[in-house]
Amino acid sequence: MTEKPIPNYVDDQMQVFFWEVDEFFPALIIFVVMFMWDQLLLGLVATVVFVKLFSRFKNANMAGVLFHMVWWAGVMQMNKKFDNGAVREAVK
Repeated sequence: MTEKPIPNYVDDQMQVFFWEVDEFFPALIIFVVMFMWDQLLLGLVATVVFVKLFSRFKNANMAGVLFHMVWWAGVMQMNKKFDNGAVREAVK
């Protein structure tokens, strides 16, 4: 039997090193793009700054604020009743 880590809360996001997934992947993209442009030092600085500001934004707001922002922009649906967040008025 293999041991599996149990999260502290049901809604905890997956961890990559000491970052959460929604912090890690944008930081990875910033780093890779800057690395491809031969700007390794600038890529490291931009990655650290982004993660610091983004984690500060996440901690200052309610849980789920990122999903709310994506739904409000109309990128994804919330459920079958509220499928499009870009609709600002409901016409009956």
